[in-house]
Amino acid sequence: MGTLLVIDDSESVRREFIEILADERDFQQFLEASDGASGLKILTNGDNPVDVVACDLNMPRMDGFQFLRSVRANPALMNVPIVMVTSQSDVSEVVKAFELGANDFIVKPFNASILKVRLKNMLHIKHLQDLLRSQKEMMEAMATTDALTNIPNRRCFSQSLEDELHRSARYGESLSILLTDLDHFKVVNDTHGHSVGDSVLRQSAQIHRDVMRKVGLVARYGGEEFVVVMPHTDLEGARIAAERLRTSFAAFHFDGLEGPGVLTISIGVATYSGGREVGGQHLVNLADKALYQAKSKGRNRVEISGDCVK
Repeated sequence: MGTLLVIDDSESVRREFIEILADERDFQQFLEASDGASGLKILTNGDNPVDVVACDLNMPRMDGFQFLRSVRANPALMNVPIVMVTSQSDVSEVVKAFELGANDFIVKPFNASILKVRLKNMLHIKHLQDLLRSQKEMMEAMATTDALTNIPNRRCFSQSLEDELHRSARYGESLSILLTDLDHFKVVNDTHGHSVGDSVLRQSAQIHRDVMRKVGLVARYGGEEFVVVMPHTDLEGARIAAERLRTSFAAFHFDGLEGPGVLTISIGVATYSGGREVGGQHLVNLADKALYQAKSKGRNRVEISGDCVK
C-alpha cells in the first residue's frame, strides 16, 4: 500500500487515472495537483509522504521537465519514482524525460492494464529502495554505535577526533579530550553481578551525555572507559568540564548500588592548541597518561596532561 501523487492540468485525466488504480488497492491514498509547482509543494512539505508520482509532461506554470529537474535537484526526493505521462509518442521527449530522471512513462489515452502494472512496479521499486535504505542506515548505526550503552563507539570516536583535529589545525583552534575510567568497576561486577555492571555502564553513558551534551562527542572507549571530544575547548575549559563530570558521578545514585558516592570516576585531560597537525592517537596517549596519574594519586580526581600539543 502506498501514496500516489497525480499531477495533470486536466481534472478529468486525474479522475480517470485514480479510478483505474483505485480498484487494485495497491495505493491507499491519492493526492492531486494541477501543475508541477503545486506537485512540488506537496512533495516538499512533508505532510503526506509520497511513494510514487505520475506527472504529465505538458502543463502550465511548471511543466513535467521543469518538475523533474526540481525534484532530482532535491536530495530528499532523489529516490521518489516518477512516471511521466504524455499524449504524444515523441521519442525525443521520452528520452529527455529519462535523462532528467524519470523512471518510466505512459502514453495517453491510457491502457488500463499497462497503467496498473507500471504503477504497481514503481511502488514495488519504492518499497525495495526504502527497505535497502533502512538496512543500510541500520548497518551504519551498528558499525558506529556501542551496543550496550547506545552511544558512539571507539571507531566513531577515532574518526570524529581525526576530523576535528584537521579542522582545529586548519583554523588554529583548541581541542581537548577527556579519557574517563570508572573507579573500582571490577568490584561492582564481582559483588553485584554483570547485569548490574551493565546497568551501571548504561547509566554512566547517560551521565556523560547529560553533563557533556553541549560540549562535544561522548563515546565508549572500551570496557569501563569513556572518552569526550571537545572542539573549541582550551585546557582550562576542559578542566572545568572534567570537574563537573567528576562531581556529577560522585553525587549520583546508581540503580543497584548502595547510594551516592559508591562509584566514582577518574579523568585524564589532554589539549591540542592548534598549529601543526597531529594524529588523534597521540592526543589519546597524553590523556591516557594523565588518567594513569589520576588513578595513581587515589582516583576520583582529574589530572591534566603536562604536554599541550601545539
